[in-house]
Amino acid sequence: MRSPFRLIPLVIAVIIVAVAVWEATRPPGHATKADIAAAEALKGQCLVREGGKPEFPVLSPTPVKCSEARAYAKVVAVIVPGHPGSCPLGSAVVQVLQTGVVGEPSECLLPVKH
Repeated sequence: MRSPFRLIPLVIAVIIVAVAVWEATRPPGHATKADIAAAEALKGQCLVREGGKPEFPVLSPTPVKCSEARAYAKVVAVIVPGHPGSCPLGSAVVQVLQTGVVGEPSECLLPVKH
């Protein structure tokens, strides 16, 4: 009981709690100008489906040619928060690049018809 090593588990526990509190109280990440530019660069490009459920597909952020057989959806518009704009009628709104980031643009997708 007199060993100085008895405090090591307590120090580790305090560090873990401090990191948890810091993670829980810091603000969420914000989209940078590079994030917005990357999203706007997807306009007019087609994306590939990487999995997910039929109603919630997971899309690759790497564009492909729309003439390819694996092309799933075409980005027809990009909506940047704080700027006026809306998606065309019949398009789906998704966040392809970084979901859950404050200010991340949303892409408007239409299915590719082969």
